[in-house]
Amino acid sequence: MKILFGISNDDTVRGIIQFYADKYGEKLEYKNVYYFKQFLQELVKGEYDRAVLLEELEKFPTNNLAQIDDYLFKLIDSITDTFDAKNLIYIASDRRRLGDEFLSKLFNLGIYTVLTGQDRTKGKVTAAINKPYLKKDVKKYYDKVVGENVYASEEVSELEIQRIINYYKNQNGVVDKYSEIFDRIAVQYTDEQLRVIINFLPLDVRNYLKEHNEKYKSLLIKIEPVEVQVIKEQVPAHPQEEKQDKKEATTKEVKQEIKTVEIKKPKEIINEKNDAKIIEIKKEPDIIKQIVVKQAPVQKEVVTQVLEKEVVKSYYEVPKDYKKAVCFVGAQKVGTTFCINAIATTLAKSKIKTAIVDVTRKRDTYTIYTYDHAGKRNIAAESLRYASNGMNEPLIYDKLSIYTGMPGEDRKMYNAPVVLDTVKQYNTITLIDADFSTPIDYFKLCQEIYLVQDMNVLNISQITMFLRELKSRGVAMNKIRIIINKHVKCALTAKALIDGIATYTSYDLQMYDELFNSSSIPYYILPFNEENYKKYIEMVYKYSNKFDTFSEDFKESLKKIINTIYPTEGGVNIQSKTYTTSAKKKGFFSRR
Repeated sequence: MKILFGISNDDTVRGIIQFYADKYGEKLEYKNVYYFKQFLQELVKGEYDRAVLLEELEKFPTNNLAQIDDYLFKLIDSITDTFDAKNLIYIASDRRRLGDEFLSKLFNLGIYTVLTGQDRTKGKVTAAINKPYLKKDVKKYYDKVVGENVYASEEVSELEIQRIINYYKNQNGVVDKYSEIFDRIAVQYTDEQLRVIINFLPLDVRNYLKEHNEKYKSLLIKIEPVEVQVIKEQVPAHPQEEKQDKKEATTKEVKQEIKTVEIKKPKEIINEKNDAKIIEIKKEPDIIKQIVVKQAPVQKEVVTQVLEKEVVKSYYEVPKDYKKAVCFVGAQKVGTTFCINAIATTLAKSKIKTAIVDVTRKRDTYTIYTYDHAGKRNIAAESLRYASNGMNEPLIYDKLSIYTGMPGEDRKMYNAPVVLDTVKQYNTITLIDADFSTPIDYFKLCQEIYLVQDMNVLNISQITMFLRELKSRGVAMNKIRIIINKHVKCALTAKALIDGIATYTSYDLQMYDELFNSSSIPYYILPFNEENYKKYIEMVYKYSNKFDTFSEDFKESLKKIINTIYPTEGGVNIQSKTYTTSAKKKGFFSRR
């Protein structure tokens, strides 16, 4: 029998397998996963006889029980679309009781084997694997099945409300995102909770949503079916029209819509305009208002002649669905984060939705982009954890989104495929800030890997050891690109640096491993300039992000890198630099 487990502790799973073998004399074939989405994906592609899911498989990024229940129910509903619900063993959390509202919903999905309270033991799990419960076994608990979630209350924690307020304030008054942000918030809460939340939103946000967001409007009023009548009415001519042509008739057909609405807060929705008249009718115990909306008369059709001209484009047009994720990695102090910031800022300024995903140990991005701002630190600290759970809550600067966490936080807790799927869903370009200890999944899942190297040859041994590790674990070396940062013209040439990186050489010079062909590897040079260096120091100190003030040769060199990542100026056709060597070399250290 083949079993899929979704239990965070491997020792627990091994104990269940051994318990089953001792009791039933059968050795089970099994696999254990650690994330909900992995569990679902594995069931879709695998053929399993049983599936065991622990409700507390992951730590949720919220304490909102209604939101957690909604997420779990949607997940389990998706599972039952592809897997027989009768063969799912669900180990519930401490707050569940057989017959409660949430488990009633699972019962309606056909999930009968649910372990709660004192039944959450290895013995009960093994017995359930051997013989799942039948409907008749548990039907007595669900005689009074209800559809509502017991946790769908109006309560919202102060911390959650403050996080939402800070998120809006972080937009710095730019209203373009207000509606999109509210739509993302709306799916996470019940309508009752949303009515609590909107009372705390900044005034400019509420005013904007009142005019532009349908969900927000629906929370203020309950719209009844609309009755539409067509009538004929004498409409007085506009004074200007009388002056232009007094002989023109004024009898026109107009449409009249009669909307009946129930209003809890009349001051929130009454908006008298010249083209509408509002009639109040009192009807106990509710207040009913009939709003008569008249459509303006149809204007005369204007015909414009368009002369078509054939235009031949001489550049590459980026497809609308263009998505790309690239990694940047290098030794300490070579300028990896500097390169990412310069590229990300330039792309975002060109109105390209760009993300920085910081999965380094030091998390310099967290420090740079929050700069003594408590609200931004709170958002940034949780952004990667949210992305790992499929939720998009980054720190946003216009078109640039930052996904990071607290410095020193364990990066293995994040689900790399889910993180990148989430980030790529909302961004066109994803720039991954990595170091030599970043989990390998990020390097496997990205499309290109940019090695950042400066003029310090002592860093080369670290890079070659790192590349050799990537190569041994199946990362394709044709992903590799090289950026030589802080380049100065001297006896140490770019070609010599690339030769050194291309071949791993052991310290005793007894073993060599060619990592890639140095004559064909794409490489780019970012020149060192003292004035640029001063500007960057001031940028980090003040956070001004003014890379456009850097020297022209730097900006031209940066543009070549950017055009290979996102071809904004026909960069697909721009050849990156390569060179041809006259003789094969065995790495940098072999020449000492």
